[in-house]
Amino acid sequence: MKRLIPLVASALLVLTGCGQNDQANSTATSSPTISYTDGMTVTVVSVESANTFTAEIEGLKKQVRLVNLAAPSPNGLALSSDCLVDESKALLAEKLPANSQVTLKFDENQRGKTGYVEAAVYSGDAFINRDMARAGMVATTFSTASDKFYPEISQAQQDAANEGLGLYSRDLKCAIPALIQEQKKAVDDAKTWEVNTGQDASAEDQQKEAERQKIYKDASAFYRELKDQVKSPAQWVGSIVTLDSVSQQLTDLEQTLGDDFYPQNGTSVNQQKKSGVQSTPARPGS
Repeated sequence: MKRLIPLVASALLVLTGCGQNDQANSTATSSPTISYTDGMTVTVVSVESANTFTAEIEGLKKQVRLVNLAAPSPNGLALSSDCLVDESKALLAEKLPANSQVTLKFDENQRGKTGYVEAAVYSGDAFINRDMARAGMVATTFSTASDKFYPEISQAQQDAANEGLGLYSRDLKCAIPALIQEQKKAVDDAKTWEVNTGQDASAEDQQKEAERQKIYKDASAFYRELKDQVKSPAQWVGSIVTLDSVSQQLTDLEQTLGDDFYPQNGTSVNQQKKSGVQSTPARPGS
């Protein structure tokens, strides 16, 4: 399955202003400028996150962001986006030690998108953006369908997911694949419960059945939430759930739920059967 990359429209906002006096204008016009050219060499000062480092460029310190990468963040709000924050930063710091020299290359589609110097970063023959994705320590993102470096970086992410590395591990509790696996196991277990749901059901049976239906509802809501993120493959969750191996996990969760899937503001097929309701429910993926 090929990942779909819709065109993402972007606008460049240019801020202009007038100085208060000639001295201010003189200061502004005398500020040094940097000519960013493909293959330029810069010196690493420090690493700030899994996709950002400070570099000395022509005597100035500038923040460089590894193009087409989204890094874990301690303030991440998206599902799993605060996963492996320290580990991913440590890996980039290992690849880009202080005072080392690296080469920057640029994609015109990406210039000025983030406020950072967006670049493909090379240390010797190593393509650092790709290698961070291959280690499973970042998600990929893009600006347009014609991003220069995205195909190679995205393939590295796909490979990491296929091997279950880093953020794509089913054993790492905060990772999306592990969270999907947890929901699937809960549904599998609930389906094995022996519960009397007839008219003579005991209070204990009724409680057990209520717990089982809650598991189905929670898993259904989780499935719907992730499935909705497929529409946004340039964002953190969308970048992960559109990967083949993770998408297959979602399909497995859907199939495990079967007729116990709850659509948005709806009732599962099995619940409808129990209540005698005859209608065609909405099914996942329909």
